[in-house]
Amino acid sequence: MSASEAVRGQKARHLAAELRRGIAELRWPGGKLPTEQQLAGEQGVSLNTVRRAVDLLVQDGLVYRRQGSGMYIANNETGPLIGVAVPSMTYYYPRIIVGIERELAKQGAQMLLRSTEWDSAEERLAVDGLIGAGVAGLILAPDGPSGLAELEDLELPIVLVERGLEDPATLHEFVGTNHAAGARAALKHLRGLGHTRIAYLERSSPHTAPQLRAGLGDVPVLMESRDRWTTAGADEFLDEVLRQKATAVLCFADREATLLLNAALARGIEVPGELSVISYDDEVADLSEVPLTAVSPAKLEVGRTAVELLRARLADPEAPRRQVSLVPQLVVRESTGPVRR
Repeated sequence: MSASEAVRGQKARHLAAELRRGIAELRWPGGKLPTEQQLAGEQGVSLNTVRRAVDLLVQDGLVYRRQGSGMYIANNETGPLIGVAVPSMTYYYPRIIVGIERELAKQGAQMLLRSTEWDSAEERLAVDGLIGAGVAGLILAPDGPSGLAELEDLELPIVLVERGLEDPATLHEFVGTNHAAGARAALKHLRGLGHTRIAYLERSSPHTAPQLRAGLGDVPVLMESRDRWTTAGADEFLDEVLRQKATAVLCFADREATLLLNAALARGIEVPGELSVISYDDEVADLSEVPLTAVSPAKLEVGRTAVELLRARLADPEAPRRQVSLVPQLVVRESTGPVRR
């Protein structure tokens, strides 16, 4: 895939996320989307980008095309209103949102969606706004411990997504990815290829990173946590990888793995011949110059299961609370291979 194709793919994904937001916020209550030409003008993108974005929504079952008439929102019936608040509409959470939307549509329910942009103040406003709108229940991904504490006082049924596993004492119902198991799957794959010196890189994350470390076990080379990376940071880490004579790296997350991959290729290091790289998240891992093997959380299933937990809670408020852990899959691509002897 060329760099220009990757850029076009990113633009289409961003537009699809914006359209999902509009659908969730009932921006087009009549159920009909603007024309492709109108969307291209409003969003400042090409018609081809609009078509690719709409294709993504059609694949997800959120939109359908009616020849000669236009584009319509599927399952536009009015039903119970469920509030959803997530930290991001552009990374990691869009597929979870799709899973939520699909399952709610099956039940004739509606979603009112808010993005909190990793901001605790926005999070509180979002939750208050959803409650004020009369939602029957909430599906949330709070940003930190303070957000979880504030939820204890709410009387509405609440299901957390990608939260809870990091806190064994939580009483909240949740569905989340077992990131420790994901790390173990990555290590098993690398060791099966003969790698014994494996480096690990993570960026700061209060929820995912501690679980990943728990799954690393006796990884012989463990790199310290870093903040958001730059190209220079990737070069520094690569220097450390080479000093430690590591032959494989597990990176959290895709951006960091891609920067490391690019740094290695720029120095003439063969990937996977001399260095194998695994990414964690699988958001854009397939778009790298060498498509990255990646641990891929089951995001659609996380969203679907969250709705199922909330539906059961609404139907029987006295039933035992459920906390669900899903094991991610390892998607093997070209960035991993046997150790070169």
